[in-house]
Amino acid sequence: MNLEQIQESLISDFNFEKVMNILEKLNEKYVKEDLINNIKGLIKMAYVSREMEDVSFTSGHFIINRSYYEGEEVQYDLSFLLEVNSNLSYELEKPFETKNINEKEVLLKKKLEELLLINTNAYKEDSDNYTYEANIQRIERMIEVLD
Repeated sequence: MNLEQIQESLISDFNFEKVMNILEKLNEKYVKEDLINNIKGLIKMAYVSREMEDVSFTSGHFIINRSYYEGEEVQYDLSFLLEVNSNLSYELEKPFETKNINEKEVLLKKKLEELLLINTNAYKEDSDNYTYEANIQRIERMIEVLD
């Protein structure tokens, strides 16, 4: 499906009457066309996203999710959300014990950070060389895994 077909399908199945009633009760003034344009923008962001994993984008009270299933099917979910939150933070009586970090992991992480610095500096000097950029992204992912 192309972008316009996805937008048309999601928007035609969406219950704007219910959304407008809720917004009216909250004394929020919206025009249906503005909501539709907002949703079209969200759908476009999800559609053009290059990640091959789940993505979510929000705008106002709307959220769009795009998911892939087994590399064969893509699903878009459009939702209207109102949030009511309660948060609590407090100090633990006893801090969590950190996991034992393997000396090899520490050494590997240090070497990856050095390699990242080398590639970053090289990319600054030659920004047309996409190999450096790809290396930077791969090294950053490896460091994230080690963390």
